[in-house]
Amino acid sequence: MNTPTSLPSPARNRLMLILIAGAFVLPIVIAWLLASGKLDWQPDILSNHGTLISPPIDLADMPGSDAAQPLRALPPADWALLFVSDQPCDAPCQAVLRELAAVRMVIGKNGTRVNVFGVFTAAQATADVRQIVDPALVRAIGDRLTAGGNRLGLPFIGFLDWRGQLMMHFAPDAAPDDIKSDLKRLLSASAIK
Repeated sequence: MNTPTSLPSPARNRLMLILIAGAFVLPIVIAWLLASGKLDWQPDILSNHGTLISPPIDLADMPGSDAAQPLRALPPADWALLFVSDQPCDAPCQAVLRELAAVRMVIGKNGTRVNVFGVFTAAQATADVRQIVDPALVRAIGDRLTAGGNRLGLPFIGFLDWRGQLMMHFAPDAAPDDIKSDLKRLLSASAIK
């Protein structure tokens, strides 16, 4: 006999089946909504410290002289840490270049896969990093950074992969630990095994 508070067996079974299906389907639907951007939600904390350049700047599409050839000829799985500036390299700029050279040294076993370059419009007095003097390339990169949705600018610290894709932007006053953290993650993710 059924009591008023209990459901009949077929109704209870249907309710249990709906609850079980919902427990499996609901997380998938929520994940799809978040991944597709339909909910317009961004996490408060991103996994990277720098700003992702979207879409990446392809050096193959940029004008450049023979001086920029080392940037276009990185070995597979290598990265370049660039300081790109259209300004004279004053004392703060020199300090940034020294920090970038030091980041390469403290990166660990993957430090040999990192090349550090200063890319300038005119020759600078610095001995800490290799210099590339290419005014046309610096102007073209600056134009691409300010165009579209990026709204980034010069001078900046950037990551360049071996395919010639400039993909990460840091302000010159970014913390060296933040740069090192992002670079270590990229190096371990891009290692050729």
